[in-house]
Amino acid sequence: MTEPSVQQPPSNLKRRTIFIKKKLQLRYMLLIVLSVLCGLSIMALELTATLNDLFDKYPVLVQPIYDQFIPIVASFFYKIIIYVLFVVLISAILSHKMAGPVYRFEQTCKAIAKGDFSQRVRLREGDQFTELQDEFNKMMDRVEAEINKHSETKETK
Repeated sequence: MTEPSVQQPPSNLKRRTIFIKKKLQLRYMLLIVLSVLCGLSIMALELTATLNDLFDKYPVLVQPIYDQFIPIVASFFYKIIIYVLFVVLISAILSHKMAGPVYRFEQTCKAIAKGDFSQRVRLREGDQFTELQDEFNKMMDRVEAEINKHSETKETK
């Protein structure tokens, strides 16, 4: 019985690009950014409503705040832009951790579809879907063993 060939993972599994599966990653990032923007919008609406209530009740006390409203809003606007850029960066990194394994699974499946049943999925430490990788590789070990067993019985006939 021939020993199934198991590929050794490359010693350096660093990816050179952040966007491996652009559509998947951009959709994921868009969802994160939109949820953050919705939260910020709700917060801004609540703040505006609170300020309006205060101005209605205490117009003399709140007037200095309204006089400085434009500079205050501008300051908050710049901080929100920085915050959203930070969220975009973090979401790009998180989406990369998900898209990389999906890409690896696709490439492995393509190789298997071409007939190379020795292919296995190798993910980096810290990537998502490591449990799926383990189960997939166990499944392929079983499939390859069955193919080898079938080939041996065919040869002996």
